[in-house]
Amino acid sequence: MLDDAKQEARRLAASSLRGVDTDTAESAHAVRLALESKTDQETLMGCAATLETIEQRLPPGTLAALVRVRLARLQGLVKAMLDDGLPPSAA
Repeated sequence: MLDDAKQEARRLAASSLRGVDTDTAESAHAVRLALESKTDQETLMGCAATLETIEQRLPPGTLAALVRVRLARLQGLVKAMLDDGLPPSAA
């Protein structure tokens, strides 16, 4: 599941987000980096919150609709990993 989430994060970051909104594209890139560096519960919760923000900021339109498909898949994967109960992050 983690490998799928990493792959979907790469796809989301490589999608046409820059054409939609530069800040949103940067947020997607940050999610990709976070998932590739470490995947503890705190990181996943941060990713989930960032993905929610991305979703809220997407405008209507065909291009954004294509991004929403990738976004929804990644949100589902992150939620599933959180539901699996990963150990809390080391402080």
